[in-house]
Amino acid sequence: MASFNKIEIAAEMFVKSHDCYYASGRDIDYIISILLSGAVIGIVSPVLTEQGGHTTHSLLARISNFLAEPDEPESKDGMFRATYNGLKHAGNNMGKNKVAPSSDLEIQADLRLEAARMLDAAKQDFREIEIFQAIKERLPSRFLTLLESEEHYA
Repeated sequence: MASFNKIEIAAEMFVKSHDCYYASGRDIDYIISILLSGAVIGIVSPVLTEQGGHTTHSLLARISNFLAEPDEPESKDGMFRATYNGLKHAGNNMGKNKVAPSSDLEIQADLRLEAARMLDAAKQDFREIEIFQAIKERLPSRFLTLLESEEHYA
């Protein structure tokens, strides 16, 4: 059985997400970009948190809470991944807000904007993690170029 390094996988997925974002502008390309960049965030963000850093979405949640009225519910970092989470599965069997899968088959979103935001978050979180030199040397040069680029998607 083969062994894979998740940081290397996340780097490859980021490049593919970038390529899908710029592919043809079809909705499915943006959906693929959202799902891939969300998977990147799912790998990189916990590493960043473990290293003592703050993820893009956790910082956005903190800012949102700071600016919120006292009676507003607390913002969580997952709210910034709502479209990603909505695309990953249908229904919700957890918590108070249970939703049947058959009642959760439509999603409304600006797919291009959501893909851009997810790519920006994945890129920023990836920039913040410490990567062992041996792994960094195996990352695709195209990924490193994209990571160093000052380009923003949103």
